[in-house]
Amino acid sequence: MNVNSVTSTSLDDPLYYLRNAQQIIQLCLEQYSDLLLQDEIQSLQQLLSLDTQAQALLIRMVMRKGLLFRKDKLHYSEVPNLDDAICTLTETGYLDHQPHISISSLCDLSRREECLKLALHLLPELVLSGSTRKTDIVALLVSTLEDDQPKEILEWWPNSPYTIIELCCGDLFDRLRLMFFGNLYQSWSEFVLTELGLQRFEKVMLTPESRPFQSRSEVDLYLSLNTLQQRAIDGEQIDLLAQYIPSPVECSWIDYRRRKVIFQLGREAERQKQTDLALQLFQQSQHQEAQLRALRVLEKTAPATQVFTLAKETHSSITKPEIRVGVERILKRSAVKAGAVFKFPESIKIPIESLELKKPEQGRVEQAVISHLSNQDKQLFHVENQLFTGLFALLFWPALFAPIRGAFFNPFQSGPADLYRPTFCEERTDLLNQGFDLLQSDNYVDVILDRLRQKQGISCSLIHWPSLDHTLIEQVLALIPTMHLEAVFRHLLLDLRNHRRGMPDLIELNQATGQYRLIEVKGPGDRLQDHQMLWLEVMLNNGIPASVLKVSWIAT
Repeated sequence: MNVNSVTSTSLDDPLYYLRNAQQIIQLCLEQYSDLLLQDEIQSLQQLLSLDTQAQALLIRMVMRKGLLFRKDKLHYSEVPNLDDAICTLTETGYLDHQPHISISSLCDLSRREECLKLALHLLPELVLSGSTRKTDIVALLVSTLEDDQPKEILEWWPNSPYTIIELCCGDLFDRLRLMFFGNLYQSWSEFVLTELGLQRFEKVMLTPESRPFQSRSEVDLYLSLNTLQQRAIDGEQIDLLAQYIPSPVECSWIDYRRRKVIFQLGREAERQKQTDLALQLFQQSQHQEAQLRALRVLEKTAPATQVFTLAKETHSSITKPEIRVGVERILKRSAVKAGAVFKFPESIKIPIESLELKKPEQGRVEQAVISHLSNQDKQLFHVENQLFTGLFALLFWPALFAPIRGAFFNPFQSGPADLYRPTFCEERTDLLNQGFDLLQSDNYVDVILDRLRQKQGISCSLIHWPSLDHTLIEQVLALIPTMHLEAVFRHLLLDLRNHRRGMPDLIELNQATGQYRLIEVKGPGDRLQDHQMLWLEVMLNNGIPASVLKVSWIAT
């Protein structure tokens, strides 16, 4: 099965989730057989050979949270013979119908009144009222019995009103989920419970070289990083976890994940007041956000002169504008404390206009401005963050959907997985240059308009199709100079995650004069945010007509 041959099953089929899951399993068996152990391959092949009821029950359980389940909570119309399905899955090793569980797990699966009965059975000397909260009952049971070894439910509670089943293949399905999605934050239900056929996706022709995972050790590394991150979230001491940080790897997208986890460990160390360790982890992560966090930690602990010197060095090396703003603020504070002098380039003066309007009974302030300023010659449109990101996506479509390693894992992606990684541009230098070269040619308008027609409706994470009206795009491209588009696109590429927001709200098109302007609207009590200021400064520095319009309501 080729990755592009996976299709979504109609929701009219009561087993649509199973059909979708079967495709994922089959795809992983064919695309990643060399990364699976022989017993894993046999286990998956065996699963696909089981009767439909057994397969359906297992996939239902895989999609749910956790590994332990109450049998009385497993009710599915497509599995009428639950006992038979459980028996089949137990015999084949996918389930354990007599698992050993801890007292805390038993409490998690029990309702308040059940916990009360359990407590009275295990600790008969206790006197508990019927109104005692579940949290108090559980705390009492766990603190008293936390040293007891896990055991079967009937050993804990012979008269238990329910039985427990454990899913035994959770690790294998996590591995499949990672190979299919490229991450572990997306759940099975995002695919198997969705009729993705309702959407259209760009077909990306993947090659063996662009396959995200090239070895089993890379999958193992990603899984271990996820475990490390989860242990930190669960509150384990970071100084103990730090010894498990893996060494750098050659695969850029996996190493980015490694550095991001180190940064998150540093944040947890900072919260745990382990300042020295936090600084060490921030430096080890080589992440631009980590550099800013390190300076903020040093601000509280190091001499102002040291902070000032480090902040100057960091400021000169940082490329992301938002992080530079944070570093500049530290520079200013540390300069004052250290008695040092540091002159920043003067910021460009942003044109600000004022307008009094009658407050509309309904609708946003932007719509009120559009109604007021529009006339026979001037048309205003509320484009905000949709227009320029849409034009960017259409111009650089080949770069967005290039078969770069670590970018595409399955055929249901609205864009590359590395869209917001710092390596996005590095991996596509030639393709991005081709886009900018096209922008200097005489036919870039035709290319953009052709792609607007050809790609219309294809899911793209940078495009909101209803905002890209064909007539509007024609008018915009006729009035906006090429150099203005290039300036916007290059600023977008500096930090796609942050720069896809903060653009001016309105565009004004004046057909009579052949000019346009961008307007950031601020209603009463609203003020410019950092990312909006940055956009306005970039635009004005590049000769793009942009201004702020402060609106106040006429007193009535």
